[in-house]
Amino acid sequence: MNRNRFKVGAISAVIGVISTLLVGLTASPASAATPECNSATITTAAPNTPSGRYLYLPRYYNGGGSNYYCWMAYGTTGEGVTALQQAINLCYNNIPNLEVDWIYGSATRAAVRAVQAEHRIKVDGEYGPDTYSAMRLPLYRTVDNGFSGACM
Repeated sequence: MNRNRFKVGAISAVIGVISTLLVGLTASPASAATPECNSATITTAAPNTPSGRYLYLPRYYNGGGSNYYCWMAYGTTGEGVTALQQAINLCYNNIPNLEVDWIYGSATRAAVRAVQAEHRIKVDGEYGPDTYSAMRLPLYRTVDNGFSGACM
């Protein structure tokens, strides 16, 4: 009887350790401290943005305010991913064009790694504050609602 309780306890302990390790492997440290990008916007947030031109970039939006220092990684979906995919397509001719599909999949992760390597920042395939600060972003024209072809 005591032997069976010991086996059940040992098995439960092993399952607990494995579960903790798996959660640690799937959760990113960046995601814990930075909100996930859930939207996109045009903004004059960058200095020296030409008149009539706005940056188009991912953001976290909570209904009352925006944060451009947001985070995305493999598995993220939504408008923020679309903005990132478009920025890479428009501003990085040396990286193969991405399908703009709202899904941060393996192609988007590989493209983000290439952007990170080009800018000599940590290459982890995740979009976060460091990647946002380093990467070029496309300029958007509100006059005709289109991209200007320039990046900042």
